[in-house]
Amino acid sequence: MAARLVSAERSCGYDLSIVSDNAILVDKDLIVDLYTGFEKLLRFVGGLLYTASKKAGSMTAERLAAKGHLSPDNAVDLLLWTFVASGYASSVVVEKVEVGRKDTKLYLRVTDSLLGSRLRGRKKPVDQPLAGFLAGWLEKIYGVKVDGRETKCAAQGHDHCSFEIKIHEKKPELKTMEGRRYGRGSGGC
Repeated sequence: MAARLVSAERSCGYDLSIVSDNAILVDKDLIVDLYTGFEKLLRFVGGLLYTASKKAGSMTAERLAAKGHLSPDNAVDLLLWTFVASGYASSVVVEKVEVGRKDTKLYLRVTDSLLGSRLRGRKKPVDQPLAGFLAGWLEKIYGVKVDGRETKCAAQGHDHCSFEIKIHEKKPELKTMEGRRYGRGSGGC
């Protein structure tokens, strides 16, 4: 299936103010420095940051829903568009969607992730906060448990990061997301 390109620089039906109106500019390298500082202090930084980021994703989704921007119908689309528009990654591809009897799994390929692209030479994945944010956003909108995990990380030497998002509910409508690509500077939707 050919990937459908969705550009974060063009609105693609979304107003960029969704992510810019109530935001602050924080240098990506500063975020990486904060992460490595926490890493030195806390042995289990991944779990703590996953949980905190899951809460942040949930709160962001709640606020966007309250403003009328977000609903179950556009939850994944807006999430991935926002992910790229906000600079958490330069591109996201929905590689596969598996709809099971009781759950749905999204497999995402992420290029130039916030932490993975900057923290090379690691033994373990470092983008647990991004997995948490993805899971928290979808959990809030769908009202069911959602788990996220990074299965492959650029920090480990891979050319991209891979995420598995498990929605604990059957969502056959998400199958249409398979092959969709969100990217910066790619000129199309």
